[in-house]
Amino acid sequence: MTRSDPVRVLMLGWEYPPRFVGGLGKASQGIACGLADLGAEVLFVLPRFESRSEGARLQVSGAREWLLEHGGNPRVAEGTRRPRWLGVAAQLQPYARPSVEPIRGVGAGTPGDAAALYGSDLGREVARFAERVAAVSDRADVDLVHAHDWMTFPAAIAVADRHQLPLFLHVHSTEYDRSGDGANPGIVAIERMACERASHVFAVSDYTRGILVSRYGIDPVKVSVVYNAPDADELPPATAPESGARQPWVVFLGRLTFQKGPDHFLRTAAEVAQLDPAARFLICGSGDMLDALKQQAQALGIAERVEFRGFLTPGAVDRLLAQSSLLVMPSVSEPFGLVALEALRAGTPVVLSRQSGVREVLGHSLQVDFWDHEKLADQILAVLRLPVLARQLVEEGRAQLARLSWDESAQRIVDAYASVAGLDVAGAAAR
Repeated sequence: MTRSDPVRVLMLGWEYPPRFVGGLGKASQGIACGLADLGAEVLFVLPRFESRSEGARLQVSGAREWLLEHGGNPRVAEGTRRPRWLGVAAQLQPYARPSVEPIRGVGAGTPGDAAALYGSDLGREVARFAERVAAVSDRADVDLVHAHDWMTFPAAIAVADRHQLPLFLHVHSTEYDRSGDGANPGIVAIERMACERASHVFAVSDYTRGILVSRYGIDPVKVSVVYNAPDADELPPATAPESGARQPWVVFLGRLTFQKGPDHFLRTAAEVAQLDPAARFLICGSGDMLDALKQQAQALGIAERVEFRGFLTPGAVDRLLAQSSLLVMPSVSEPFGLVALEALRAGTPVVLSRQSGVREVLGHSLQVDFWDHEKLADQILAVLRLPVLARQLVEEGRAQLARLSWDESAQRIVDAYASVAGLDVAGAAAR
C-alpha cells in the first residue's frame, strides 16, 4: 500500500522552549522544526505546561484543551509546516527536586547520588507519562514514534507496541554520562531495553554512539550519528575578544552536577588565579553540587574571585557570553555540548573537554582532558593573554559552525525513516 500524504511523526520529549533546563530543549526544537521544514507533520507530546501561543505556524496547548478544541483528532492542520505541541499531565523534572529518597519504580531501593540527581517518585511519573501518551495516541493518526531520552522511552514503546509503529529513539545523554560509576541500574535497564527494541537509534555524537555500542551492547549498524546545530538564524557579528569590550570573565555554564565537571573548573580556576590577578570566574547554573562548590571555592582561597550566578535565561546567557573572554567546558562525560556552539555564536572562544561530542564538529579548538587541571589552566591563560589566539579560535570555530544546520540534521533523520521503515517524508510512503 502506498499513499501520498506526508509522513506523520509522533515525537515525545520532556523539554521544549520556553521550558527547559539544558540543551535538550533547544535540540528537540531544532529537530522538530527541521523535520517540519522538510515536509513532515510533527505532533510533539511533552509533559503538561501552561497554554501559550507560539505564532500562526506553531500551536501550543495542554492535551485536554487541544482534544476538546479539535474534536479529539490531534493531527497537524492542513498546510501547517511547524510542529504542534501537546501537554500531557505528568511532572518530568529530573534535575529540579533534589532528594535522598529512592527513585520509586526506577531502580527502587537505589539511594544516594542517583536519587539526589533525579528526585523522588520519578519512576511513577515516567509510568504515568507512558499511560497518558498511549491514551492520546489512540486519537492520533501517525506513522512512527520518535522519542528523546530515557524518560520518554517507556511511553514510546507503549505507543509503538499498541499501534505496531516503527520506533526511533534519540539519545542525547546516557545514564553513564549523568552518573558515571553511580549509574542507576533501573535507568540503565530502560535505556538498554529501549535501544534493543528500537527500529533505529540516533546518537548526538560518535562519542555517545560508542557508549551505546560498548556499554549497552547495541548493534552498531542500528545507531547513526545526528549532530546538534546552532540556532537557525544567521550568525551575528562577533565582538572581537581583543577589542576591550569584554570582561576578564572565565565562564562555566551548565548544570552543577558531576557530569558537567564544575569542581574541575574550580580547581583549574585556583591555578589560573595565581598567575592572572585580573581573571574572574563565573559559574552559571543550578544543581545538587551548589553548596559543595561554594565550600570548595572557600577552601581553595578563591571565593572572592568566583561568582555564582545561578540558572540563566537564554537571553541572559547571550548577554553574558557577549561580554566574556572565554567559556570553559570541563565535562566529565558530555554527549555533545550545545553551549560551545552558543559561545562561538557570541564570538567567545571555548576550551573543550576531550570527553565530549562537540569536539567532533569543532576540530580547530583547544581541547584537554577534564582531569588535567594544569594543562587546562595553561590553555585558559593563553587565551586571556593572547588576543590573536582568541580571535583565531573564534574565527575558525565560527567557520565550522557555519557547516552545521538543523535542516541537515533533519535530513539525516528522514533518510533513516526511509531506509529503516520505508517512510518517505515527502510522501508516497511504502506500507
